[in-house]
Amino acid sequence: MNPKVVILMLAQACYWFAVLVGISLSTVIGLQLAPIESLATLPYALISVGALGATYLLSILMQRSGRRLGFQVGALAGAVAAGLAMLALSMQSFLLFCAASVLMGIYQASSVYYRLAALDEMPPQQSGVAIAWVLSGSLLAAIFGPSLAQFANQWVTEPKYLGAYALVAMFSLLAFMLISGLSTKSKLSTPVANQIPQASFLKFPIYWLGVGNTAFGQGVMMLMMLVAPLAMHQHHYSVESGMSVIGWHLVGMFLPSFISGKLVDKLGVYSVLLAGLGVFAFSAVTSLLGTSELHYYISLFLLGMGWNLMYVAGTNQYNQAYPAIEKGRAQGLAELIIALAAIIGVVGGGVLIQGFNWQQLNTGLLVVLALMGGVNVWMQTKQAR
Repeated sequence: MNPKVVILMLAQACYWFAVLVGISLSTVIGLQLAPIESLATLPYALISVGALGATYLLSILMQRSGRRLGFQVGALAGAVAAGLAMLALSMQSFLLFCAASVLMGIYQASSVYYRLAALDEMPPQQSGVAIAWVLSGSLLAAIFGPSLAQFANQWVTEPKYLGAYALVAMFSLLAFMLISGLSTKSKLSTPVANQIPQASFLKFPIYWLGVGNTAFGQGVMMLMMLVAPLAMHQHHYSVESGMSVIGWHLVGMFLPSFISGKLVDKLGVYSVLLAGLGVFAFSAVTSLLGTSELHYYISLFLLGMGWNLMYVAGTNQYNQAYPAIEKGRAQGLAELIIALAAIIGVVGGGVLIQGFNWQQLNTGLLVVLALMGGVNVWMQTKQAR
């Protein structure tokens, strides 16, 4: 395996450890620090806001100055965010904790380009494998992250959770050092003489289809992942059961990375995209068959698998649809749309669960999946002509 891809995989693991801490603790700490209870989820929402604001700007920075600088900015933002969170806990400051969340969003924005940087280091026929190897680093964080966070919290007992954010700072700095092993410049920033980008990629239907597939998978995954613990609460399951189901979901998200990239390279993006939609459908059907704890485990695991297949294949699809000179803007716009889809999923999940139950949401999901499958089959047929 290319050493630079290994570096990106390890940097992905460092980032996802920070994500796990954020998912597990930000709402709990928000509830502890917020002046009113309704603001408890604001810090977690601000992570997505920070990511949305930084995604396109980081892509342009990497276009001009190389991948390494953009990744280092993100990792440093993560370290500073962790430091601010520790200060917020010490001072019991909700405002500081919100500022830390925005900075963590910058780290999140930079991390989405790890998988795209791997494409620069591998030949086109191995693009799926390159993306999947980077995503597999997240599995390390999913397996070892919770235990490490629990251990870190024993370092400092007061204020509570200070140790976990100290470990986030350490992992962010480790990511910074790993990224320093990448070259100063990358193919992204290679100039092309006498060429001025004219955003020609906007005219390619395959670009929009790839972005749409990736964003669709991201939005569906975020919506159903957010709703699942709430639905479990409505069915009188414990918070611990909900956390366990989400942990299994994270394994489902990243375990397929060991084969999904190879499937893309061997079978093509359309086959893997349709497989991803099919796995999403199996997830929904499982939920319709019952609401036992086992049904939730299987459904959320399949939800993660479907996301992985669509994320790897969709990323590969849109990255085949633009000239090299337009890479910075094309990737920046794509990742901005994907980040926006994630926010819509988060907000939409919170709204929909107020008016629909778990089974109704999964029934609606099956309808949307059928429509998305039809679009992909139609485009595949059109492209084959």
